[in-house]
Amino acid sequence: MMRKHPEYGFDALKAAGSVPSEMLDIVLHHHEMLDGSGYPHGLQDHEISDLVRLMTISDVFGALIERRSYRPPLSGEAAYQILLDMGPRLDRHLVRAFKFASRVSQSAAA
Repeated sequence: MMRKHPEYGFDALKAAGSVPSEMLDIVLHHHEMLDGSGYPHGLQDHEISDLVRLMTISDVFGALIERRSYRPPLSGEAAYQILLDMGPRLDRHLVRAFKFASRVSQSAAA
């Protein structure tokens, strides 16, 4: 059931109309991994747009730093290390850019 949520979200947004195709792509494919191990379609490398790649990184990071009923939130540093440890599943260049962007936004907020 959990692995179906991208398709459910995609179908609901598509039915609502006027949602940009890039957003539909993100909703449908945000659990795809560069090595093909993701879902729902097992896309690989060049089949995954840059926007989806970035949203996947953001989604994983967000899930790690948010409090869950089954575990406490991780620190930003620990969550970032997990992104690095995911190796070829994520776009390493975007993971590095994500870290830089996070530092910049934290500095601006201070």
